[in-house]
Amino acid sequence: MNQQAVITAHAGAPEPPQGPMLFRPDTFFLKPWRGWGVVRDGRGRPISRYEADGQGRNQSRSAAIEQRFTFDNGVVQTFEWEVLADDEGRFFARDKSGLEARGRQIGDDFCWAYTTKAPTPFGKRTVRVQALYTMVSPQTAFSFTEVKLWGLTLSSFTTYYTRL
Repeated sequence: MNQQAVITAHAGAPEPPQGPMLFRPDTFFLKPWRGWGVVRDGRGRPISRYEADGQGRNQSRSAAIEQRFTFDNGVVQTFEWEVLADDEGRFFARDKSGLEARGRQIGDDFCWAYTTKAPTPFGKRTVRVQALYTMVSPQTAFSFTEVKLWGLTLSSFTTYYTRL
């Protein structure tokens, strides 16, 4: 495609949003949302797909967020997080199952990190999970989550979220 065609093709495109778009889990997930994603194995090959939905509510000093993930094999995982932020910009979350995560801003992005027991090729082991969220518009975000054992990626999840 020549340069003039590229300029013409983009002439009718909407202007990208101006200014920083900061992802905060305690605000983004309050309104109803939907999501879609793919699970990949450690080599990057797709092994499963899923749909997600949820919403949250404000509490006195925290946000309560429910997330439901429905995988193409029919398995449904539900998380009910209580999310707190301190005065220094650190975030803490606890799921009703007892899972605890710590989060922090990385520029305009946001990163959750936690450990959990999960099935691995070596039996059930404690794995490290890290999820990075990026806003792409005021109503849309992407996340990339890695599940690691001994520093090796076992699987990853890529999710597209949109507010309803």
